[in-house]
Amino acid sequence: MNVRRLEVLFALTLVLMMYIYPLAIVGLWLLMGELPEYREAIKRSLIVFIASLPLYGAKIVLGISGWSRTLGITPVETSPAVVSTVHVVFLVLQFLSLYFLYRALSRMSDDTGAEMLKTGGLMLLVAIPLHFVAITAYFVATWLGLVLIIYGLEQAVGHG
Repeated sequence: MNVRRLEVLFALTLVLMMYIYPLAIVGLWLLMGELPEYREAIKRSLIVFIASLPLYGAKIVLGISGWSRTLGITPVETSPAVVSTVHVVFLVLQFLSLYFLYRALSRMSDDTGAEMLKTGGLMLLVAIPLHFVAITAYFVATWLGLVLIIYGLEQAVGHG
């Protein structure tokens, strides 16, 4: 296990997921190749992530993504029910994608004794519902999860 490479790949995946969502597919794909023993869980994460991409596009078109303003897209007018449904279903799929990533981290934690991997993965799962509270809370929880994952990977080296 090349810990530095894994740290970079987890950082790449999560930073892209927070800021340029569709490109996180690259990080997940690379993680799947780097961690063959956890490939099934990461593959499931990737599949659910891909399923969420059309909804991410819909979020931009509906104006519920920061990218709408950045790209200067005038939101499509629709009912609040449609907006809420798109947002909730997207977050459910994002949660599921991160859940499968958490399962890989949990198994890695069990294999190495590095408990911070599980804790970091749990922080990623906690971050998703925080989207409804405040976007800042989502970012703080995701960054904290990433720091804990990196710390857990460092622990794994000590136990590996």
